[in-house]
Amino acid sequence: MKHVGSFFVGAMLLTAALVAGIGSASADPPTPAPVASDVGVVILIRTSGFVPSTVSVPAGTTITFRNGDSVSPAHTVASTTGAFGPQSLGYGMSFKVTLTKPGKYPYNAADAPFMKGEITVTGTGSSTSTSASTAPSTAPASSGY
Repeated sequence: MKHVGSFFVGAMLLTAALVAGIGSASADPPTPAPVASDVGVVILIRTSGFVPSTVSVPAGTTITFRNGDSVSPAHTVASTTGAFGPQSLGYGMSFKVTLTKPGKYPYNAADAPFMKGEITVTGTGSSTSTSASTAPSTAPASSGY
C-alpha cells in the first residue's frame, strides 16, 4: 500500500506543476534589469510596457529597443519630441539610437498609449543617430540583452 500511496502523491505533484505551468504560459517571463555596458543599454518591450521604462545614460551611449512582446504582433517606438523614430518593431526585432545631446527624451509606443518611458542623457554632445534591424535579433528577446 505504501507504494501505491507514494505513486498517488507523485502524480498529484506532477499535475499541480503542469497546471501551474499552463496558467503562466501567456505571461512574460522575468526580465533581468538591463545594465549599461560597452555595447550600450537595452530597453525591452514587453506586454506590460518598457523594461526599464526610465534610464539615465552618458552622452553617446547606444540604446537598443528590442521587442520581446510575443503577444502583440508589433510595437511602434518613437520619441515624443521627434528625436528618434517612429520605428515599427515586430517580435524579436530591435532599433538602436545613440543620443549625444544631454537632456530628457520621453518616448512611447504609438500603438499602446500606456507604454511610456524616458531616457535622460548626461554629459556633452550635439547629435543623434539611429539604426533599425529588420531581422530578429540574434540574442533571445527574453534575456534583456
